[in-house]
Amino acid sequence: AGRQGKDASSSGSQGSRVDAGTSAESDAGAARDAGPQKSDAGSADAGQSPVEMGDGTCCDDGNCLCRGPEPTAELLKKNGSYKVADYDSGFKDGPTYLGAKVWYPSDATAPFSAIVLCPGLTGVIRDLAPWGPFLASHGIVTMVIDTNNPNVDVAERAVALMEAFEALKAENTRDGSPLQGKLTKDRYGMGGWSMGGGATWINTSKSADIKTGMTLAGHNTTAGGASIANKVMAPTIIFAGSADPGILGGSMQSQNAYKAIPATTPKLLYEVSGGGHWDYNTPVTNMNMIGYYGLAFQKTFLEGDERYRKFLLDKGPNASDWQSNIE
Repeated sequence: AGRQGKDASSSGSQGSRVDAGTSAESDAGAARDAGPQKSDAGSADAGQSPVEMGDGTCCDDGNCLCRGPEPTAELLKKNGSYKVADYDSGFKDGPTYLGAKVWYPSDATAPFSAIVLCPGLTGVIRDLAPWGPFLASHGIVTMVIDTNNPNVDVAERAVALMEAFEALKAENTRDGSPLQGKLTKDRYGMGGWSMGGGATWINTSKSADIKTGMTLAGHNTTAGGASIANKVMAPTIIFAGSADPGILGGSMQSQNAYKAIPATTPKLLYEVSGGGHWDYNTPVTNMNMIGYYGLAFQKTFLEGDERYRKFLLDKGPNASDWQSNIE
């Protein structure tokens, strides 16, 4: 369930720079890390994650990453203040994915959380690429992968996602990696579009190591339907569109997955009225509100920054369906 006629090759070059938007062009003296830091990056040895420490400023128990000033609704609708760099080689190759591209904040204080995303059937890296600089500009490392064959099914995408997930974690200890010693020990999320979303439901139902799941017009009927979601352990945000064809991500696939996810797991479903299958590959969809909720969710559940929770409590605009157990 994805866009037809895509080239399986990815774009990007080692160490190239990405414009993180006008908000990244602030004066050099701006306080990018104005908020309280929950880590002592300088205490880490090469190849080791810095020790995460907290004083409870953005969460009750101090087990959180706090970055930047008090967030506002406008902040969530645009790229953040960090400069963004990217690379597409050097990381561990795996037999189930063809390649990947990684975006990361180049001028933010480590450690960083991270997320890996997978496209859908016939999809490639560029289909989800807009999420990379967006999330990275807010301090979240983002990897998007190509599968070996763009036509592999949901189950095979799940295997590819997990392999890339482990490769991204390994960047923290790989000599020469731009992220060596800069990633957290256990703050890694996963997501995907279409069949990549179905693959995310499969993996988050099996692995407790995945801290968040994000599905974009998720498709899972070829991998067992909603039954794969009944053991999802990771807090999960589900984006869908009311006009999505049933053969792709419609026919209540997202609603059925939401219903199946245990009530004890934080979850949120946002279906946009009139939204189609390709509307969630970019955070600027629906007046930038897909990025708004996607970022707020990752900040709250991947980084543990409770300052962002309040943004998840209000129903999104143009919602044909909104369901949530988040309080």
